[in-house]
Amino acid sequence: MKKILLSSILSLSMVLTFAIPLSAAPSIQLVINSEVVNPEAPPVSVAGRTMVSLASLKPLKLNLVWNAGQKTVTVNAPGVKERLLLTIGQKEASYGEKTLTLDVPAQLNKNRVVVPLRFSEAFKAEVEWKTEKNTVIIRSADQVEKYKKLYQGTDLVAARKIAVDLPSKDENTLHNTEEGVYYQYIFPEGETLRYYYVVGNLLTYYEIKDDVKHLVWEGVEEDSRKKMKEKGKRPPVDKTQYYFLQERVDHSVTYGKVGTDKPVTQALPKNTMGLADIIVPISGEVRKDQIK
Repeated sequence: MKKILLSSILSLSMVLTFAIPLSAAPSIQLVINSEVVNPEAPPVSVAGRTMVSLASLKPLKLNLVWNAGQKTVTVNAPGVKERLLLTIGQKEASYGEKTLTLDVPAQLNKNRVVVPLRFSEAFKAEVEWKTEKNTVIIRSADQVEKYKKLYQGTDLVAARKIAVDLPSKDENTLHNTEEGVYYQYIFPEGETLRYYYVVGNLLTYYEIKDDVKHLVWEGVEEDSRKKMKEKGKRPPVDKTQYYFLQERVDHSVTYGKVGTDKPVTQALPKNTMGLADIIVPISGEVRKDQIK
């Protein structure tokens, strides 16, 4: 059997005049559930607070109902029974049976409702600022635990499955040129946040930073294995790596340490749901790349 061995984010039609001035905010990258959001309406600054359009929060799967007569927006999120009622120009908002006070009221900016960025916390979303990168990361309530496992979890298998299933908008520019195709993941020993995905002789190296999965490098191994067509920043050389490989024909899974002649082959369980399920425990391997 052949294996690749490596060295190692609601647009509303309405018009309203404001008393509070709106100004463009410094360029902010908004990441929601690992998706980089590029809204039509960029964030704006109101009284020193960063405001974002409700449209940019669509990845949180919010349900929005606009009442033109009362100039209110009713918002609810999946899994949260309380509804948030925002009134344009008013700092007080109702959330279920409670009354919330916003630092800055909801506003209209170019026919779009904008709200304080931390508004999403009303729905138990987690908001994290990366000041040095001018990036804000939002994780919906139903995703918070997943990211804890990804970054802080000691269960390597669970964390690695989350990592490979994260979405990425990056696309390969190189392509597999082999007839016999197999699929493979390769991880540095004890790590989760960077890995190789291999399809035949096409290798793609990913890194996960600030919830976003980036395609950093890609390469196609030539038959001679002496030359490689590649693009991007070449990954570091890892002393020890572990691979998980699935054959296309019989779907059997082989895993083990890269460079050894003692692989383990097994059949996938009947309840296998996706390719990530080929990742299994490696005896004695301990995670070492947790981020607190």
